[in-house]
Amino acid sequence: MPRDAVTLDNEAIASVLDEIGHLLELKGENVFRAVTYRAVARAIRDLREPVADLVAQGRLAEIPKTGPSVSEAITQLVQTGGSKRHADLRAAVPDGLITLLRVGGVGPATARTIYQELKITSIDELEEAAKAHRLRELPKIQAKTEENILRSIAALKQRTGRSLIHHARAAAAEMVAALREHIGAEPSVAGSLRRCPATIGDLHLPVASDQAAPIMAAFTAAAVVEQILAKGDTKSSVRVARGLQIDLRVVPPASWGAALLYFTGSKEHNVRLRGLALKQKLLLNEYGLYRVGAEARGQEVASRTEEEIYAALGMDWIPPELREDHGEIDAALAHRMPSLVMLGDIRGDLHTHTNWTDGRDDLAAMARRAKDKGYAYMAVTDHSPGLGMTNGLSVERIASRRAEIAKLNAELAPFRIFIGTEVDIRANGALDYPDDVLAGFDIVSASVHSAFGQSRDVMTKRIVGAMRHPSVTAISHPTGRLLERRDPYAVDLDAVIAAAMATGTWIEVNGGPERLDLPDTWIMKAVERGARLVLSSDAHAVEELDWMELAVATARRGWAPASAVVNTLPLDEMLAARTKR
Repeated sequence: MPRDAVTLDNEAIASVLDEIGHLLELKGENVFRAVTYRAVARAIRDLREPVADLVAQGRLAEIPKTGPSVSEAITQLVQTGGSKRHADLRAAVPDGLITLLRVGGVGPATARTIYQELKITSIDELEEAAKAHRLRELPKIQAKTEENILRSIAALKQRTGRSLIHHARAAAAEMVAALREHIGAEPSVAGSLRRCPATIGDLHLPVASDQAAPIMAAFTAAAVVEQILAKGDTKSSVRVARGLQIDLRVVPPASWGAALLYFTGSKEHNVRLRGLALKQKLLLNEYGLYRVGAEARGQEVASRTEEEIYAALGMDWIPPELREDHGEIDAALAHRMPSLVMLGDIRGDLHTHTNWTDGRDDLAAMARRAKDKGYAYMAVTDHSPGLGMTNGLSVERIASRRAEIAKLNAELAPFRIFIGTEVDIRANGALDYPDDVLAGFDIVSASVHSAFGQSRDVMTKRIVGAMRHPSVTAISHPTGRLLERRDPYAVDLDAVIAAAMATGTWIEVNGGPERLDLPDTWIMKAVERGARLVLSSDAHAVEELDWMELAVATARRGWAPASAVVNTLPLDEMLAARTKR
């Protein structure tokens, strides 16, 4: 494909449709048209095939609510990379006004009011007006709204601009596949992506080869490249979708271990390693570990594998997830590295959703995929009815769910499906089902989905109170964070861990890439105190069951062994752990 060809993926097209909806409201046009564009955007994000294929095959009508005007916009986006409707709206709406929508609490109607009354078109101007208490003087904007806007602006300024881990993984996989196809080179993933933190900066792909030139040519010419940032003999950088930067480095095969170690990082870990090497009169860099001094003359000690370099420094090999200078170097020197939980240890997934509420796939499809992954069990934990947007299960619908599960259990035995719920913890601390209904579930995972602005004391009391309920098995995504979108709510996690110890409630490590919650630093504290963890995918579609891998990576970053994770247990032992309360 020519370099200047337009290639928008489903996410990019959906983002433009979302923006058209926002612009329609900002302009004051029919709100139902705006809702339609956003509904189609959601549907496109859920597609399992490129929307470009639907355009080519004349199948856009298969997407619900895709009428003539929306269809025209999608077709133009696919064919040209732009939409006339979008361009016309951008020209009609004051420049910068749409940026106000990035602030939590500022919807299109509020943004339009703020502009009409105060001519504000930037977040800085909005902050200044809120601090001067000018917003509360406007129609339908109260003092509380003004305070929330200030908090949202402060949170927005803390955003890193980094990528979610599943987006970074997809970009790395595309580039690796392109290089493998064209030159047979097999880059490895290094950098932060290999360490699996919550968000990712740049991608680093080292390659071992004595022939750098063809690799560099294939890398910079790959179809996924949107911009070449730098091109050199052994190092090049490009930008791909979502603004991700990928750095490729070609190193001699003899230096492979040193390069992989160096480019994996973290910076803090590498600095400690180099300091340790210097104390032993050794020099460590991306090419190897060398002796220094007049007599040594740069004699190589180790370079081909990470294991031999760590061993030469008197250390155990350190898993990449731990390389953050959080005590791992001292543990490796003392030969006390923990045995971390692995994906292969997981026996089942106890937090999943189906199309009975807000999931995409039916229970049969979810269960068969879980069984195919080698699991012995899964729990379907569709939402309770209080969270209206999820089409939560009424008591009457739960009865039908039981019948479906019984039929599938007979078909898929010995694989076992448990009936569960992700029950909402209401703002007043009550659970979203009566006690007799909760008692009928096999797994009850309690979650906060509303009233995120409560004080630390109120939120902590709300969550701990739910943990004390005799039917509650686990607390899901305990901080409520949405990475790069919503900060954690205020909660005393020390108190949550103490309640987990006192009640036997499990604390979830949620593998959803927007959550990865409980965060790794708190996982370490929970493990140290003996709390039990449950690792979950929170899958809403069959492919999202693979997000268990992200939950495992996050748990590993928190130094969690398999023994701390309840769903590493065989079926009978997991059930016993559940009923010990």
